[in-house]
Amino acid sequence: MISEFLASPVMREALLPALLVAFVTASMSVMVMAHRLSFLTVGVSHASLAGLGLAVTLSLPLLPTATVFSVLIALLLALMPRKKGISEDAGTGMLFAGSMALGVLLISSTNSARVDLFGLLFGNILTISPVDLHWLYLMSSLIPLLFVLAARAWWSIAFDAVTADASGLPVSALRLLLYGLVGLTVILCVKLAGIVLTAGLMILPAACAWFWGRSLFSLWLLSLLFSVTGAMAGLFFSYIYEWPSGATVVLSLCTLFILSWGLNWAKSRLTA
Repeated sequence: MISEFLASPVMREALLPALLVAFVTASMSVMVMAHRLSFLTVGVSHASLAGLGLAVTLSLPLLPTATVFSVLIALLLALMPRKKGISEDAGTGMLFAGSMALGVLLISSTNSARVDLFGLLFGNILTISPVDLHWLYLMSSLIPLLFVLAARAWWSIAFDAVTADASGLPVSALRLLLYGLVGLTVILCVKLAGIVLTAGLMILPAACAWFWGRSLFSLWLLSLLFSVTGAMAGLFFSYIYEWPSGATVVLSLCTLFILSWGLNWAKSRLTA
């Protein structure tokens, strides 16, 4: 079965994009967990439907248009005035609902033959186009580069923002950069997991690693291991059983999380 999987032309074409997405999401997943931005990823991924709807309506490039829209939404959430009674989760919920409603209206008013709605909602890495692939290569180069440059500063801010600010770190600017990269990474995941399931790719790798790692580097390595394993297992089982690729990848990551939780619980019981 493994030989058939690796020999399949469709799967060979999908393997590299899936691994690139796994690599990027593994990195950003650590910061999403450290900064407690899980709901932000849900909000931005669902809000990206408006950007995709806008691209379809105006015949604009799909992923670049959705990328600009998602980054703007993420930055708007970062700049939202918390002192006026609007919390981050409330702002995320409002923008998430409004943007998704706009996206549904835009897409419903276009020719349905031009829109793969199932692919947008749940992903289909097997149908990635050459244009999408070039965009994927660009984003998967840019995001890790910015991550490497800012990772330690983000890590400091996540656990003690006051001390980080006092030490001279530009906390507000770094926070804007983090939110913007979350928006970029969300769009990177759309082709693999779709709008609905993208949050799983952004949260589960680091959630699995959190049981075992302590330092930033160990968490990143473990998150990368879990992310790549989940992507490979998901593609393999989607090929064998003809399941949707995005859903199978996310389900594989969920299985790894349950196994990690169970093994960690057993370890704590044995050492108690």
